[in-house]
Amino acid sequence: MPTKRNRRRASAAAIAGLGLLVGGIATATASPAEAASSVSGTVSTGGLVLNVRKAAKTDSARIGTLQEGTKVSIVCQEKGTRVNGTVRGTDLWDRLADGGYVSDAYIKRPATALPVCPLPKPSPSRTTERPASPAWVLPVAAAMNSAFRTPQRPTHNGMDLAAAKETPVKAAHSGTVMRVLCQVSIGTCDTDGGLTVSGCGWLVEIRDEAGIVSRYCHLVRRPVVVPGQKVTAGDLVGQVGSSGHSTGPHLHFEIHTAFPATPQNAVDPFLFLKEKGVPVR
Repeated sequence: MPTKRNRRRASAAAIAGLGLLVGGIATATASPAEAASSVSGTVSTGGLVLNVRKAAKTDSARIGTLQEGTKVSIVCQEKGTRVNGTVRGTDLWDRLADGGYVSDAYIKRPATALPVCPLPKPSPSRTTERPASPAWVLPVAAAMNSAFRTPQRPTHNGMDLAAAKETPVKAAHSGTVMRVLCQVSIGTCDTDGGLTVSGCGWLVEIRDEAGIVSRYCHLVRRPVVVPGQKVTAGDLVGQVGSSGHSTGPHLHFEIHTAFPATPQNAVDPFLFLKEKGVPVR
């Protein structure tokens, strides 16, 4: 028959095997090698609860929380969403011994460099891969109602896609936003233009890695992207409008072979998209 002392030892061993619940997240016991290379830190949030995430980004699933003053064991760091916290502003996230992530912006720790987290190994049971994002898409799901440099409009350096005001305008490809500006000869871009106004109105220019530039004109208001921002094909850049030299809502869309975009490096966007496998009506 087990003695009272033996029963207490068995109970303590069972609790140690399950791990300790801290602030709503179960933390597993680190291996001896992992524990030796980890760095201790303290949660410092000014009294708020710190979310523990599944990955190193603020929109990742929350898998637990940590209270102010909680001691944590940091195994490695990786870059993710930038956070301005109570300790520092940083894009580094700390991976804890249990696999969860917290922003390093809220962790007091020794000022030593931590190892970079290794990339996750692919699951051997995975047989299918997520399809890659399309390289090019039509920025507005609409038909073309004015083509590139027609005899009637020899200086028309793009194509017009007729669409209702406020129709979403998407990035035609991945790249970097180079310019966001209001281009009008008179008045403002926040009102409809007309034939007496010159310029593209509210416009966006995006350059891809190959140097190709796409231009989006006559947006209804200031675009939702900013210079330097990275975008992917299909991301929202603004809404259809009629600012600048325009008599009705539509997207004026251009393709250029270099930056900055000029009439000299403009090419026919209809033919360009056709070569990319993007149908235009």
